[in-house]
Amino acid sequence: TGHQVELRSTIFDEIKSHTQESDLSVPVRHGAWWYYSRTIEGEQYSVYARVSVQDSPERPSVSGDHVPPDEQVLLDANAEAAGEEFFSLGAFDVSPCGQLLAYAVDTTGDERFSVRIKDVSTGDLIDEAVTGIGYGVAWSAAADYLFYTRVDEAWRPHEVWRHLVGGPAQDDVRVHAETDERYWMGLGTSRDDRFVMIALGSKNTSEFWTLDAAEPTGDFSVIAPRSEGVEYDVELAGDRAWIVHNRAHRDFELAWAPIDSHSADQWNTV
Repeated sequence: TGHQVELRSTIFDEIKSHTQESDLSVPVRHGAWWYYSRTIEGEQYSVYARVSVQDSPERPSVSGDHVPPDEQVLLDANAEAAGEEFFSLGAFDVSPCGQLLAYAVDTTGDERFSVRIKDVSTGDLIDEAVTGIGYGVAWSAAADYLFYTRVDEAWRPHEVWRHLVGGPAQDDVRVHAETDERYWMGLGTSRDDRFVMIALGSKNTSEFWTLDAAEPTGDFSVIAPRSEGVEYDVELAGDRAWIVHNRAHRDFELAWAPIDSHSADQWNTV
């Protein structure tokens, strides 16, 4: 295909000419901050930043090369990737207090990531103990613990581990394991950061587990045990779990249940 070099170059340049390289994502408010990412012309990776709601009560401007005033850069991925042949982020999560940033990087392309925990105010890395994780992390409420996933030989996320920030990785504790190879695992927190959440799913079946983020060494509780063919999704708000499911109807319906319920029989249709 050597004779196509000129054509490839022409096509690439044409596509690039239609691409706005300097751009800003839509800022999203979480707590006392507006969070967003922006790209810079000529750079390959994004800059992740935030602006205080106190400094900018209205959503920051999102036009062209404009950088919002009073911007605080959380992570410049271009600087992180400097000197690396490959770079990818597998996690990016600011602690509930806004003081710490946990992010995970892959510099080999094997989708196994090393965790770095950074003090946002100083820029110092305070923890690099955990390596070889899957996608996603989740903070405890006090940011003293970080939860993460590990993958098996098939690159399937199948375990959740708990890490004491600043402690050695060999002291980490496995808090959940999925032995059924049909199920993949996701890890995150509720929108209000009150709960750490584990999502498990096969092609047609779901299961969710939750943990009070203020009690990180406690036990996870199931929203409803898996039932073959029943898919559901959960959002926690106040003292209720809001559940979209297909338990009774193929096209799904909305229900609610007390947060401490552990059975689909306690779901109340809206």
